[in-house]
Amino acid sequence: MMMSLASFSFLLAMAIAGTAAAADVTIVVKGVRSNQGQVAALAFQQAKGFPDQFALALRQATVPASKGDVTITLKDLPPGKYALTVMHDQNADGVLQRNLFGVPQEGVGVTGKPLGNRAPKFAESVIEITQDENREITLKYW
Repeated sequence: MMMSLASFSFLLAMAIAGTAAAADVTIVVKGVRSNQGQVAALAFQQAKGFPDQFALALRQATVPASKGDVTITLKDLPPGKYALTVMHDQNADGVLQRNLFGVPQEGVGVTGKPLGNRAPKFAESVIEITQDENREITLKYW
């Protein structure tokens, strides 16, 4: 009986030690155009909702906008693959404003491939996060 309790304790300790810790991702958002509104960061684990649906992001964070560069942190991301989005939500409504043609009217940036003249694809934006890290993402305004 004592041997099995010791074995169980050892296995439990190994399982806890082997569990990967959640990571904080600190992002320097470059190129914020004004002090209006807020800057948001979103972390997606799937294509649904990417790049701008706040409610479908696994994690989200916002900070007041400040012209120039803004730092924002996504906290407690479980290790895994994510596509990250940052946006300058100028009217602080939690919605990416678009024109009649669907082109964003607020600044947007994503991880992975830089934004071109089309919507970013989830697969091109995925990165792997296993530990705390720092990133830079530049906003694009159309």
